[in-house]
Amino acid sequence: MPALHRLKTAVFGFGAYHLLRLVCGSNRLSITGTEVTDQVVGQGHNIFAFWHSRLFYLVYYYARHITTPKASILISLSRDGDYGHALVNWLKQDAVRGSSSRGGTRAIRALAGRLAEGYNVALTPDGPRGPALEVQQGVIRLAQVTGARIIPVSYDASRKWTLRSWDRFILPKPFGRIHMAIGEPICVPRDISQDEVRAYRDRLQDSLARLDRLCEDRVRA
Repeated sequence: MPALHRLKTAVFGFGAYHLLRLVCGSNRLSITGTEVTDQVVGQGHNIFAFWHSRLFYLVYYYARHITTPKASILISLSRDGDYGHALVNWLKQDAVRGSSSRGGTRAIRALAGRLAEGYNVALTPDGPRGPALEVQQGVIRLAQVTGARIIPVSYDASRKWTLRSWDRFILPKPFGRIHMAIGEPICVPRDISQDEVRAYRDRLQDSLARLDRLCEDRVRA
């Protein structure tokens, strides 16, 4: 990594970490579904699945409220991914580099290894390039080969910026309300057909869509 780029990522990681704490910490939080995480999060071997657009607050929440085990977060190998990696280091979580377009097979093996070691894994099933709000099969395949639970998660904010990015990325504004929703775990059997893989993909997509609507309704109430 060139020295200037390394400096930029270091500065970004420092600034983004403190901005994250300031913005997210100033919002009042309510949660639906904490009984799910209370039961299984400490055991590890979970795949937390959420849309790429919801990454900002959910990574903060995990780092702030769940002390063990660490989350292993999939981050792309792009230069933009270097900035995300710097922030993850500040959050004291684990990063695996790769994506569906670069380093995908190696990244899936690494994530499977982290799950075997007792980590939780955080994945954006529509990232890093979309299509937005469409689950790709990688998360289902990872659950299938590892036996890990998939736990769908979403959030919305009463005060937010919505970026003009491919995923309509959500940035909460300070001093608002955030509602986070956690869905029922999805367990994917090892020996299933391709049609059944697609059925589990659709099930996860439907669950995330329901959680999105629930969070939107709660912050508007």
